[in-house]
Formats: sequence, structure tokens, C-alpha cells
Amino acid sequence: MKQSDWISVKDRLPRKNERVLVCRKLMDNTFFAYIATYTGKEKIKDVSHYWWYTDDGFDIDGITHWQPIVLPKKEKL
Repeated sequence: MKQSDWISVKDRLPRKNERVLVCRKLMDNTFFAYIATYTGKEKIKDVSHYWWYTDDGFDIDGITHWQPIVLPKKEKL
């Protein structure tokens, strides 16, 4: 099974309330992956803010890329 390619948040965002795999850039320029839900975009003082939440309910920022979660195909018994 091939995992799909990473998609830049600058190119495209997931559907609202879609659960996806995200990549977050940390302050030391390392990256960390999470499973998160995209809940929308909002403009505050002319700056776009994108809202992502982990399954634990924590909001996270600094998301640079995302990709759909690919589930394995069900095997016939």
C-alpha cells in the first residue's frame, strides 16, 4: 500500500472536519507528525489562521503539510 504524497497547506487544505495526518515545523526546525482534524480558517486582523486539533483536543499550529489517512483494504476471508 502506497501512502499519498504530502500536500502543502499553501496549495490546498483538507475538507472541514476531515481527520488527516499533518506535519508541524517546530522552533528548532525539526518536524513532527500528528493525526489531527482540520476545523476551518478564520481571518483575524487580516491574518489567516487555520485551526487544527489533535484527537486529544489540543489545538496545534505551525502545520506545513498534510495528507489523507490511507486505510488498508479489507481482505476477503
